[in-house]
Amino acid sequence: MTSSGGQTPGRRPVYSFGVVILNWNNADDTISCLEALQRAEPRPEHVIVVDNGSEDDSAAAIEAWLSHDRWLLRQPFEKSFGLIRANENLGFAGGTNRGVDWLMSKPSITHILLLNNDATVTRSFFHDMAGALEQIGEDAVVGPTIYEDPDRSRLWYAGAMEIPSRALVQHKFSKPESPVPCPTDFVSGCAMVISRGVVDNIGKLAECYFPAYFEDGDFCQRARKAGIPVMYAPVPTAYHKVGSTVRAANIETLLVHAKNRLRVVYVRRNYTGMRKAIALSYLALTKPAKFVAESIAGNPRRGWAILSGASAGFFTRDIGKR
Repeated sequence: MTSSGGQTPGRRPVYSFGVVILNWNNADDTISCLEALQRAEPRPEHVIVVDNGSEDDSAAAIEAWLSHDRWLLRQPFEKSFGLIRANENLGFAGGTNRGVDWLMSKPSITHILLLNNDATVTRSFFHDMAGALEQIGEDAVVGPTIYEDPDRSRLWYAGAMEIPSRALVQHKFSKPESPVPCPTDFVSGCAMVISRGVVDNIGKLAECYFPAYFEDGDFCQRARKAGIPVMYAPVPTAYHKVGSTVRAANIETLLVHAKNRLRVVYVRRNYTGMRKAIALSYLALTKPAKFVAESIAGNPRRGWAILSGASAGFFTRDIGKR
């Protein structure tokens, strides 16, 4: 069996999915995510939850839920599920990579779904994703349609386009009429499917994006540069409680700083030549103006987080290895 499904002439390829879920101080959402995976038909072969150094009783709550042996009832529970307790917060990329390593050690897994703990999938998700992969026909990075939750009428992701001059990725909010997968500039790490072959080729998420943001865009950039398709699949569907983990942890200001710092790091790592010069100039000019605007609006802490974050991105030496 190959990473693209082990096709045999005249036979439909077989895909085996593993799922990585990162938990940090938010067991309620993680358990909801697990319950949706439990209801899926077909179900994933393996699921790994990485508890990313939670300071609450998240890991214990997840273990208590699992102790009822609800998971993949047709298989022995311990063969389908794993829980990794990280001793510290490794960030989104670091924690996710621990889970990817665990799944890569399972030879039967052909594709890995990176799934936010505040996201859920539809019952037919893995059937629909297998259909999309069959159309793509090769190793790829694939993103499903993602709606907001609880307002499931609002599209959150239907492909995306990157605007290099502003170092900005904009989600598309219109689902195409055609169900055929199509190229996209960016797949969100909220729900990203990657094949074993992609990991073997370009590696895992870059851990310099600590604690979170832009690691998914960086991964897509590396994939495209390696000639790997980055695709949007309209039919498979997930739902995302946007910002749920941030609100639960009450760390919005810290993440504003990180987001602005890592936006600059993203440009420094992935752009070259005039594209890089234009993007960095745009960020250098707009962030001070944003600081002034936020301060006038009565949000000086947020304004300072934006300005100091961007400044740190320009001066940091830690932008990882390519």
